[in-house]
Amino acid sequence: MPNSQFYFFRDGIHTHLVVPSSALLRVLPELGEQLRDTEWARIGWGDYLYYGSAQQSLMLGLRALLLPTRATIAVLGIADISQHRSATSRTYSIDTNLGVIDAVVAFISRHFKIDKSQQLIKVRTRNSGEIFFQSRGIYMCINTCNNWTSRGLKIAGLRCLPLLNFLPGQVERSVRRNGYLPMPILLPPPLEQAS
Repeated sequence: MPNSQFYFFRDGIHTHLVVPSSALLRVLPELGEQLRDTEWARIGWGDYLYYGSAQQSLMLGLRALLLPTRATIAVLGIADISQHRSATSRTYSIDTNLGVIDAVVAFISRHFKIDKSQQLIKVRTRNSGEIFFQSRGIYMCINTCNNWTSRGLKIAGLRCLPLLNFLPGQVERSVRRNGYLPMPILLPPPLEQAS
């Protein structure tokens, strides 16, 4: 049965949308290799040079915020959402319907740039398996990853103001104001001590 939920994911300064892989693959079958054997696709958007770079220097960060720059979109396949969460991240489950999922996926798919051969343009890959592609849109201090995530949440029907959600905490507060609470982190059971 198709998933009728998606997730908002915050980890540090970055926010993501997590949608069912099957829904994204219906629109972008080119991602089949990246999303093989995964139930979820975590999608993020950011500055072309800084986001996902191995060398995230202060100068690159300042350049991204102060100058309009090209953007990149990141895709990470997730087999089990509960295994993907950590003590430093927060995940919110958003129950909805398949029409809303399709609208959010359409929003995401419009940000992938394609070359003359109608192929996605890969930029870089991280050891985690996260792959970055060229994206449509301009990244700047008034159009950050958090504004982008907030636009996706608004398409999903959440009450929020994407133009004012520059920071991850602002997006997260918007999600909470819509009645959602973070999923609890499931910690491993404590080790038994020998007596």
